[in-house]
Amino acid sequence: MQTIIGLGKAGCNIADKFSQYPQYKVYKIGTHLKKATRCYAFPEYDHPEKYEENCPNLKGFFKNLKGDVLVATSCGLISAATLRILEQIKHKCQISILYVRPNRTLLPQLKALNDNVIFHVLQEYARSALLERIYLVDNAEVDKIIGDVPIREHFNKLNELIAHTIHMMNVFNNSEAETSTFAPFVNTARISTFSLLNYETGEEKPFFDLDIPREKRYYYGVPETMLQTDGTLLKKIEEQLKEHKQHDKMKMSYGIFSTNYNDVYAFGLLNSSVVQNNKFRLDKELNL
Repeated sequence: MQTIIGLGKAGCNIADKFSQYPQYKVYKIGTHLKKATRCYAFPEYDHPEKYEENCPNLKGFFKNLKGDVLVATSCGLISAATLRILEQIKHKCQISILYVRPNRTLLPQLKALNDNVIFHVLQEYARSALLERIYLVDNAEVDKIIGDVPIREHFNKLNELIAHTIHMMNVFNNSEAETSTFAPFVNTARISTFSLLNYETGEEKPFFDLDIPREKRYYYGVPETMLQTDGTLLKKIEEQLKEHKQHDKMKMSYGIFSTNYNDVYAFGLLNSSVVQNNKFRLDKELNL
């Protein structure tokens, strides 16, 4: 069982989406929470530094924590307490971060500054292997995937897509593939994002515009009947991988899994060794 910790309103909303699956234990930390099982109501402050300085002792709250942990958060002011919280649980589990960036053109100045700090600091922690991995998601990129959604359903659909993609990756990672070229991850490539892949057209839509991916791992969920009858499947998948290889040093791999879906469901995990910088695109600067 994996543990999901939602920090802040955005992180808690994503964590709630994992509650529908029995494979996860969900904890939530936020200023908006009422007293409930595995929910911690954090005091509310008006500045990120106050959240960091006044982070409470959560060792009792996390006394049963163990195994793999995914901490979901965004740039709300409470996210400034992230490192303080990680310090209290790092000895008990393997920690990965899901960091969701909002549309930064509309952010208030204080949240924009907090986002800039958290975004870069957590990447450095992952790159130094102090975290298992950081998954980056840009709401602006996910908006392009979900399309025009009524405002009351917008973040609900966005969070559903993020949680479902992570869940399916976990399901496939714990399932036997029909065939696979997966190999151990590049140890230094711990800055990651996801993508959805249209099997019919080959179009790939990333959740974050990742600079210089070092490796790409693709998961194909294929209907059982198609596995038995389609003689072109393997060739088409291998051709798609060739199209998405961006440079010679990029590692590419895939796994094919049987599903009960009516159509092929495909997505990617993209990993980079490079700390992402939103000010410019490194691959364009380096002509990669």
